[in-house]
Amino acid sequence: MGHDVGVRALLAAIRCGKSEVDANLARHVQILADAASANCDLAVLPEMSLTGSVDPAAHPERLMRLGDPAIGRLVRASEEAGVAVCFGIAERTAGRQSHITQICAAAGQVTGVQRKRHLGEGEESFTAATGTAVFQHAGVRFGIAICAEAGFDAPFDTAAAAGARLMLFPAAPGLHGRRTDEASWRAGFSWWQGCSLGDARRHARRLGVWIALAGQAGATADEDFPGLAALVRPDGSVAARLPDWHEGTLAVEIPL
Repeated sequence: MGHDVGVRALLAAIRCGKSEVDANLARHVQILADAASANCDLAVLPEMSLTGSVDPAAHPERLMRLGDPAIGRLVRASEEAGVAVCFGIAERTAGRQSHITQICAAAGQVTGVQRKRHLGEGEESFTAATGTAVFQHAGVRFGIAICAEAGFDAPFDTAAAAGARLMLFPAAPGLHGRRTDEASWRAGFSWWQGCSLGDARRHARRLGVWIALAGQAGATADEDFPGLAALVRPDGSVAARLPDWHEGTLAVEIPL
């Protein structure tokens, strides 16, 4: 499903239940099928999308190894759908370190991982990674900056210097306090919209790259997430976006 120039992507702002791996996996597989129906090359899912957000200190059993069967099933689905996928896990490595990890897969193979280098508030139980990966699919080179990393230049600079013209920006910013009505959801969304799009627009203008956002949305067992999927152009303008905090998917053309 290639195109003459650029890539067509499905950006997913979805609820990712904590410890609900089976349900999350089913949703991921459905999104790949939806992406195929929309003639997309790539599906982008949020940070820690498959495991749901994890605190390793409180729930180490929710961490997932790269060899987990759920990951294998999703990697196979990339071949079945003919769509590459970028999805997130809370990872336990062979060395028993904990990482926030984004996995890319295409044609039934894992094509690479990007572990989070700059941890956010409340992520002190994870280990910060080093090293920046650059991926290629449908003739497009792209990098990944995960949630709080958007507050730093280095993840974007290093990927752009290696030839990335697109940055994926998966996120799962937990909101302080529960959302109890539309006003509280709107307030949480307004905060995240301001900082995430603000960061994305700044980096896009700085480096002349496209930036594609996909965030966790909705209420989980003990934490709420403000959603948002959007595409930012290299001049910093917003090309397309979901309107609010509700779950949704956004099909976008990224003309590289």
